[in-house]
Order: sequence, then C-alpha cells, then structure tokens
Amino acid sequence: MSLTAVDVSGWGYFRFLGRDARKFLQGLVTADVALLSADAALPCCVLTPKGGLVADCELYGETPESVLAVTRPAAAAGFARAFERKIALSESVFKRLTPQAWLVIGDDSGPGLSWPRLGQPARLLLGADPPAEARLMTPVELDFLRVAAGLPWYGADLDESVLPLEARLDDAVSLDKGCYMGQETVSRLARVGHVNRLLAGLTFPSGAPPAGAALARDGRETGRVTSVAGALGLGFVRVADAAPGTALSAGGLPVLVRAVPSWPAPLGVR
Repeated sequence: MSLTAVDVSGWGYFRFLGRDARKFLQGLVTADVALLSADAALPCCVLTPKGGLVADCELYGETPESVLAVTRPAAAAGFARAFERKIALSESVFKRLTPQAWLVIGDDSGPGLSWPRLGQPARLLLGADPPAEARLMTPVELDFLRVAAGLPWYGADLDESVLPLEARLDDAVSLDKGCYMGQETVSRLARVGHVNRLLAGLTFPSGAPPAGAALARDGRETGRVTSVAGALGLGFVRVADAAPGTALSAGGLPVLVRAVPSWPAPLGVR
C-alpha cells in the first residue's frame, strides 16, 4: 500500500503527568482507563454533566504516570477547560503540547502511535518527519477519507448538543466502569432508554447539498447534513430513517443512507 501523510500539527495534544493521572482521567472520561496501553489508541469522550460532547479523543498510556491525549482542533479548547477546572484536585498536572505532527496513512507497523479511526492503517508521528516516500495529502483529502470511514469531526458533526451514542461513538464508552462526568445520561440511554437520532452515512447520487441542509423523508424533515465530501456525506437523522438504503432528499436533491461497516451496533437503539 502506498503511503500518504498529512500535517496534523493543529490537532490538540495534551500530556497528563502524575502518580494518580490515570485515576484522575478515569473519573472524567467515558472509556475505561484501565485498558490503556502504550501504542494502542483508546477512544474516549469528555462530556458535560448532561452528557453532551465536550470533546472526543484518543488516549495513550505512555508510562504508568504519563498519559497522552489527542483531540481534533475544534475540540482542544473545550478539552483543556474541562480539565483545568479539576486538575488542582488531583496529584497530577497536564500541559498542552505543540509538536510538529503527521498522520501517515497506509502503514501501521512503523514508528509512531497507531491511529485506527480511519478504518485503515495509520500512525501519528510526533516530532518526526514522515517517510520520504510518503505523498503529502491535503486536508481536503483527509476530510474525504474520514467522511468515507464515518468518522464524525468535532466542529462539523459534533458539538455539545450531540450525545456520544447518537454519534456512533459507542466504542468510546464503557458501561462497566464507575462514575464519570455525564455517565448518568449515557447509562440511562444504553440500559433503559434510547436515542432519538443517529449519525448516518450519506450518498449524493445527483449532486451534493451544502452542509447544514435539511434532510427529509417523504416530505417530512428528519435531520441535517453535517459533512459533505464529494458524493459522500454524514448527517443526523431520526433512528427510523437511519437504515442503509433509506431514500431521503435535501434541497430537492436525492440522498441515500449508506452503510458504514466500521460502526459498532448502537447501544442506544432498541
């Protein structure tokens, strides 16, 4: 497989340091921090008290007393605020890093940190140049890859009005760990309730509507387009309209719901 690389220095990079760093994070993120490893990414979310998304991120357990967190650009400020308010209550510190960073796609065996969010081999290189043979990719090309893979992006598809179980981030949520910020909402939706909408993969067979366009089924509004990349998109629709093959429309243009194989079975749907 040929290698491509894109500059991701603008993402958010944070390091938590201290003997109770993992315990501190365990009480604030949705994933089970006990599962951390040095190279494997642990997807997780940071939530508001009511369960809305402050940030989605990946955690890496660098050492027993050091944890690296990686977020997307629009999530970084909210991520920092969430921890700045609480870090003084712990025996740890955290700081924002500003490394030169590259995402190298097409190889998961070289140096760097595994980053599996695109559904294909990819690694994050921090403070190192990409391989000489890698073709440089534009942010627009990366956006197409992530939309095709069904990866929602903070600032485009995600904000504090979105719940993680609506956004297909089920693999970033542990239902077995103890309490964390926003846990009550997540647990209620997964165990006894349900979400009313879901992120859906979209295909535009006759031209793409703009992001933000209303989606309708049989003339009834069902949601909104949130990302557009060529003939593919993402958007939120009512659960009843989220099945692959469902015919929708947006601004008079036909839209089809497409399958995204990498998505886990939704926890908040019955």
